[in-house]
Amino acid sequence: MTATLRPGINIYTRAIDGVTGMMAATGAAPPLRDVAREIAVPLDQLRRVFPDECALLAAMAENAMLLLHHTFIEVITRVDPDDPVAQFTALADAYVEWGVRYPREFRVIGQMPASIFEANAQLLRYEQSIHELMLKILQRGRELGLVSAGGDLQTFISLAHTYAYGVVSKMLMGDLARWNPGMTDREAARHNLHVFIQQFLRVGA
Repeated sequence: MTATLRPGINIYTRAIDGVTGMMAATGAAPPLRDVAREIAVPLDQLRRVFPDECALLAAMAENAMLLLHHTFIEVITRVDPDDPVAQFTALADAYVEWGVRYPREFRVIGQMPASIFEANAQLLRYEQSIHELMLKILQRGRELGLVSAGGDLQTFISLAHTYAYGVVSKMLMGDLARWNPGMTDREAARHNLHVFIQQFLRVGA
């Protein structure tokens, strides 16, 4: 039986929420018919919004990246623009908090094949915007003598993303605090990312 949609909740929103939850639970992208069953709407109605699985996955990924992008923009406006160390650290904290608030979206983005990103202009724009923000902060840090003049900033951004993804993944698994005695997983995630940033930016050197 088809469920009655709550006011303000449409098929588009329900489908994104449904497929996000299903992928977070199984690690695999479900067929469109399974998503329709999960959100209790007829398959033909779902196909009018998302003609195939790729279209639904792309929309889900866009929603997740939009949440991350908005989180970054929100926190960066509250930090002194002349303090690149504090800005980069704020981005790290925001990434941790995004993982805490949206663990399903975090896992799904981490599992997303590169081909889906590369084929979606909106996803690439969100990702590029975040990378440009990080690069701008690092360039400012270099101007202030906090970043080595010979350092490869693009490589650091790649390393920072990889490291942060690993840290937040272990945090969500509940497998980080044991490596940081006296801290919760969330505290350990923030601490470890702060140390990583400080080592690169030579804070206090």
